[in-house]
Amino acid sequence: MLPVNLNDLTPSHIQNLIDSEVAEGLMLEYKQELPSNQSEKKKDFLYEVAAMANAGGGDIVFGIVDRPGADNQSTGIADSLSGIKLLNEQVEKDRLSNLIRDGIDPRLTGIAMRSVKCQDGDVLVLRIPRSWNKPHLVTVDGVNRFYLRGGTTKYPMRVDEIRRAFAEQDELGETIKRWRENRAELVSKGRGPVRLAGDVKWLFHVIPASAFRRDVLRESWTVAEQEKRQVHVPHELRSCRYNADGFLCLADTGAQFTAYGYTQLFRSGIIEYADGFCCNPPPTGGHPMIFGQELEKQMVNCYEDAISRFRLNGRREQLYVGFSLIGIAGRAFFVTTMQSAFPQTAGINLDIFTSPEVFVDIDDPEESPYGNTLLPLVDTMWQVGGRQGTPFRPNGEWKPFGRYD
Repeated sequence: MLPVNLNDLTPSHIQNLIDSEVAEGLMLEYKQELPSNQSEKKKDFLYEVAAMANAGGGDIVFGIVDRPGADNQSTGIADSLSGIKLLNEQVEKDRLSNLIRDGIDPRLTGIAMRSVKCQDGDVLVLRIPRSWNKPHLVTVDGVNRFYLRGGTTKYPMRVDEIRRAFAEQDELGETIKRWRENRAELVSKGRGPVRLAGDVKWLFHVIPASAFRRDVLRESWTVAEQEKRQVHVPHELRSCRYNADGFLCLADTGAQFTAYGYTQLFRSGIIEYADGFCCNPPPTGGHPMIFGQELEKQMVNCYEDAISRFRLNGRREQLYVGFSLIGIAGRAFFVTTMQSAFPQTAGINLDIFTSPEVFVDIDDPEESPYGNTLLPLVDTMWQVGGRQGTPFRPNGEWKPFGRYD
């Protein structure tokens, strides 16, 4: 992989590959020309992309000729620029993106491309991130094959390698599940980053798949000054500070170490939103009521904040999203506060509920209120209280911000 951010790539970086005789490797591949729409060319291109994603990611550089050896076989060493002709750069980028989207399953996210105009022609760099949703299968023109990159070549994955890739995904899922359950347990015991004021607590997690990779701290982690006051916090942002986990934003109650809600930005990239003011006793007695519609709104607002934060920082990642409800035994969900004396769901008989995660492709365009992503979570939340799903779907369309008296 080229040791530079794609946005900073210049002709000198490309020329340096040739001058320094940089050879292909596990994360670097040279191609003389872009793939055509001919079937075999498309397949070979997708095999390269999937193989890199199933390994550790890497760059494919189009427009470079590698040096032939004595037997006229490729040496993999950058020799010269062939210079591809990008008559319409955006059309070509869209064509490659569509090939990858339609020919690889599950979908690859985080693919990036950058063209560079060099003296002897154009060069296009396709950057493939390490995938956290592997193994990826090439499915084009009747083909169904898993490929992996080893050294400077790609090859069909063996059965044991396919099993190992699936096992790694299962392990990631279990790791995320255990981490979320542990967070809910800590908050229930008042051992979160701050004590939440209410009896019922709600946590909402947005977790990048890369958060649990084994890595080392190479530089100080900070939050940009202009971002600090733009973090969404359930209820109202009043103060913020660094803490042991990263950066904490609070909706203070005025009492020390107590808040109505908070947002914790973890160094790992995880974002945790917390609401401790989502349940009140009804004025005429009965089940303490959980404000279902308010939690739906919070889910949308928090998700929107997280997505915008990832995109602002240029992170195109695969995300896992889920919520937890804490201290809910004996409570019930209410559809509207106007009917607060009469619970519209059954009383709940468990104290902590942690939802399954929803997998999100950050590159998929979706409009608020994010029905494809959040609605399954919202319906799950209401099912905890005995309903089939959210009651806020007039005419079948989910509208959490509507007025319901």
